Amino acid sequence: MTQRLPLVAAQPGIWMAEKLSDLPSAWSVAHYVELNGELDAPLLAKAVAVGMQQADTLRMRFTEENGEVWQWIDPEYTFGEPTRRAPSSYAGLRRNKKPYATRTRHRYRQPGNVALRRRTPAF
Repeated sequence: MTQRLPLVAAQPGIWMAEKLSDLPSAWSVAHYVELNGELDAPLLAKAVAVGMQQADTLRMRFTEENGEVWQWIDPEYTFGEPTRRAPSSYAGLRRNKKPYATRTRHRYRQPGNVALRRRTPAF
């Protein structure tokens, strides 16, 4: 384990709200970017993996001991490049009037994807 780091000012309130909430990962924030034109998918996958590996916040872990919450960066958590190709049903999303909603519905129906159904905090 790496160095214990104190929480920043807003984190104790978020920690307590997350513990009291019935909503899964209520403090999670999602973003998406629309990319137009032809893509070099393998190069994009590498760029995303490198970017995620460089973002310490994605490897941050939290724990509570004796009423004190602290955090640390998990050095062993790594992000590999995606190895699975997108399902063929994604191919038509460029012409879809609601591509994001269609993609989300499809992803939610995948049997192994529990991230959208999680009922516990992500930490």
